[in-house]
Amino acid sequence: MGTTLDLDSLLDQTFFGLDTLSMLGDVEDFLEFSQSNIGWQKHRELQRAQKKCDDVEFDDPQSEVQYRDHMLEGVEYRFEVSLTQRVRYAALIALITTIEWVLLALKKRATFDFPEQSKKRKKQNEAVYILTVFNDKTKLGLESKIQFLEYLIYTRNCIVHAAGLLDSYEHGEELRNNIVAMPGLRISDIHFLGDGIEIESGFLEDFIKDVRLWLPTIERVGTVQRLLRK
Repeated sequence: MGTTLDLDSLLDQTFFGLDTLSMLGDVEDFLEFSQSNIGWQKHRELQRAQKKCDDVEFDDPQSEVQYRDHMLEGVEYRFEVSLTQRVRYAALIALITTIEWVLLALKKRATFDFPEQSKKRKKQNEAVYILTVFNDKTKLGLESKIQFLEYLIYTRNCIVHAAGLLDSYEHGEELRNNIVAMPGLRISDIHFLGDGIEIESGFLEDFIKDVRLWLPTIERVGTVQRLLRK
């Protein structure tokens, strides 16, 4: 037996976080499209490199092997490391920026005045501070999410200000310790420039899924508790 849709009731409902979910989806789509495009381009470039190797003649078989290895390893590094990491760096920056936009917008809608940050404590990133205040008021229990976000903001800052290289970042030692607590991020010399941030496959996708669960909840609970203007 079919269900009758009550259109009036549906239109009267408030759907929370639609803009947030849309923006998170944009980042996810960018990541998925870019990584799949890299895979396709790699396949094409490997075919081109193979053909180029086949067209070159060598008197010494060892030289031919070395040339072929050099060409194919260059393609592998370009697509599996260099381009892939740059796409993931860009996606992380876009994702953190999106979360900051959402939290700053929620702060503007707050029905209460935000207390000043304590001068005795280390000043928090603005987005982390906003999230901490809303968490305290809504009792949502997002402490672990806040900690993880703060670590990722440091990661983003290292990428933006120090090309992802820990020795060049002012909070590099602190970030080293943070990365240990973030499965999916690792420290490696992947770019041959010293210890840097490597973002593993699936890390950002999993984080987006997690953010989808708790970030819109702040708006829903905050509205119900009259902490936010509609």
